[in-house]
Amino acid sequence: MKSPYLLPALTALLGFSIAWIAKPTAGPVPPASQNADPSPNPSAHPDTSSHPPRPEKPRAHESKPGNFPLADLADRGPKSRDEARMLRLTEALGLNIDQQGAILKLIADVQATASDKVPAITDLATRGAAIQDGLAKVLSPEQLTKFQEIRDRERDNRIELRSQRFLTQAIDDIDLTAAQRDELLKRLRQKAKADLQSIPAAATLLLDKSMLPTGNRELSADGVLLLAQISGEHAPLDPMAAHQQVLDHQRQELEEILKCFDGVLTPGQMGQYQAAIAEQRKILDSLPQATVRDSGP
Repeated sequence: MKSPYLLPALTALLGFSIAWIAKPTAGPVPPASQNADPSPNPSAHPDTSSHPPRPEKPRAHESKPGNFPLADLADRGPKSRDEARMLRLTEALGLNIDQQGAILKLIADVQATASDKVPAITDLATRGAAIQDGLAKVLSPEQLTKFQEIRDRERDNRIELRSQRFLTQAIDDIDLTAAQRDELLKRLRQKAKADLQSIPAAATLLLDKSMLPTGNRELSADGVLLLAQISGEHAPLDPMAAHQQVLDHQRQELEEILKCFDGVLTPGQMGQYQAAIAEQRKILDSLPQATVRDSGP
């Protein structure tokens, strides 16, 4: 829990810092001359008692063009993920204008066939396969090879991201040694790889972080994995039953993570993680009850 005094303290410190920076700095005081007449000189020092000097106004910092070349370049860069993805594909594959247009049309046509009549993962796989077939007609063999290399890197990056996220959540609560971090990361990579292999390869073309300009309308890998657990022929129609399936999925996920930790953490370290889980569960358990209360008369 954050200290209630943290925000006022930071605000006061920030205000002090701004005032200190904006405060005009007085010029150097000239050394007094040993032969100077100690008596006041009216002509040199006019009476200003009735009109005190006006304080010097602080000068605002002026940003000149070229002070921040990389930030200026970023301002002129792509304004959407889809635009950036197409730029990257063009760079990596050497696409010409016709190929760029053909890829955009292919994706738009395939996206128009999206269906909610089948499980989400099935729909993603079907549309992804259609995009794969279309790209094989648009790209040259050399470009297809480079495209597959991008997909391989994307898969490896997705595995690394997922495993690092699991580890980061653990490091936040557990005192780990360097050797324990290395062993946990090794195990978590294997778990992340197994998780993502359950998603059909074609479906990954339409994940939210795909390298293709899909319009950012797709699901994340976590979303697809969750829907795969709660959808299908026996998908529950009752919202409470669906909620229970989500909880069961989370329970299964926790069990698999704890298997990765088992044998690596000491009892005390495992206790640190268990306490963090208990605090999270206490918060989550209150959410459905609040929802039920709010929906009542």
